[in-house]
Amino acid sequence: MVSSAESNITTYLLQDGSGEQDPVEWWNAAKQTARQVIRESNVAPEDIVAIGCDSQWSVVVPVDRNGEPLMRAVHWMDTRGGKYNREISAGFPRIQGYGLFKLYKWIKLTGLVPTRSGVDSLGHVLFIKHERPEIYAKTYKFLEPMDFLTARLTGKITATQKTMAPFFVVDNRQWGSRQYSRELLRLAGLDQEKFPELIQNKAIVGPISSSIAEDLGLHPSTQVVAGVGDSNASAIGSGAVMDYETIIYIGTTLYMTCHVPFKKTDLGSYMASLPSPFESRYYLLGEQGTGGKCVEFFLKNIIYPDDEFNTGPKPDDAYFRFNTMASAAPAGSDGVIFLPWLNGTVVPSEDPHVRGGFINLSVSTSRSHMSRAIMEGLAYNNRWTREAAEKFIGRRIENFRFSGGGAMSDVWSQIHADVLGVPIQQMEDPGNTTVRGAALLALITLGYRSVEEIPGLIRYKRVFEPDNSNRELYDRMYTQYRELFKRNKRIFRELNKKI
Repeated sequence: MVSSAESNITTYLLQDGSGEQDPVEWWNAAKQTARQVIRESNVAPEDIVAIGCDSQWSVVVPVDRNGEPLMRAVHWMDTRGGKYNREISAGFPRIQGYGLFKLYKWIKLTGLVPTRSGVDSLGHVLFIKHERPEIYAKTYKFLEPMDFLTARLTGKITATQKTMAPFFVVDNRQWGSRQYSRELLRLAGLDQEKFPELIQNKAIVGPISSSIAEDLGLHPSTQVVAGVGDSNASAIGSGAVMDYETIIYIGTTLYMTCHVPFKKTDLGSYMASLPSPFESRYYLLGEQGTGGKCVEFFLKNIIYPDDEFNTGPKPDDAYFRFNTMASAAPAGSDGVIFLPWLNGTVVPSEDPHVRGGFINLSVSTSRSHMSRAIMEGLAYNNRWTREAAEKFIGRRIENFRFSGGGAMSDVWSQIHADVLGVPIQQMEDPGNTTVRGAALLALITLGYRSVEEIPGLIRYKRVFEPDNSNRELYDRMYTQYRELFKRNKRIFRELNKKI
């Protein structure tokens, strides 16, 4: 890593289930940070051969013909489209809330089915169509964030089979397909002209536009490669490019993924294999929902809220303090369990109604216990997901590569080793895993590197072995974690039935 920079983005969350971000804010932040790293890197512009964009996904940006956003982007935490997803996928006979024949069509053509919570891009588009009809009418194309950024960089509005997967309208039966499914568009009641031209999964969108090159300080020959979702980029950036090499990633979200050589769907766990950039290869969809967002929520709303308690602003080292507090509590957090489902669950059991919380608090519970319980709760969810993932790929996962901001914590790495009972490889520079993956994919696309070279370019910092003295404790805590999900589903549904 030669140089890096970051900028904060505002997420607008309301009680009606809405979640939005401003694409103009994305673009301005991208330009600002790009200028900074180009200037500080001291790399000659002609030596910067490509730009690669990785981003969050299941986030919808409606744009006009000039690529200008028509409203704030509908975020992956937004559930307002859930009722529309449920309407278009209903039918008789019914399986898990889906009409059998519609279910068959979606799985056959895409490998996925619309989420009942509406957190996918299809739900977001349906929300816009039904509740923002004036925006839908004006929309030239609906884009994911990475495709919005490549469009702003090149002036070309495109997407790929892999980036359009969460819209559930692209024919994924064959890797590399560049066709929308008329049948699924008809089922959803959507117009094909509202969706972008599909280019190859591993493609060059084009050279950067001359005006943007001048603005950023780049050479106009710089190529912009097709974008990629953060989960796939993080696998590449962790060196997990061979089949079945599995990673755990804790950033804002929590996910588990690996590359596989097949297309498959497991409706029970809401797992599927989605097209990857590598020819005839797929990657496991193991998106579990909120991950590091749980830590952010705890720090922002409980430890350093901007309210009458006046605890003061969150310090720059708040996450370091959180880690120190967690390390002070014993394994098992004296029986406190944290449920991390702040926005419902996706994998390994989709349920839009369940929510988060601390269970089994006592008068002796401290903020150290609560901090460690958050780490352990996410590890329990990874153990649950691991069981589904092993069934999906048909083999035992012997170790995990640990990436994302969460992997910067030795405490969290050891907790995962103890809870999952396997070695955890803490990646070197884990916070830059996704951007590293985007860069390596750009080099592969341009022919500077091959897929086979990638494992040799990535290092891990340390291997954490399971502490067997904690095995019985964590087995018991995990069993109760699963029971809490199962036994409280009805209560959560009653409390959150308007969603």
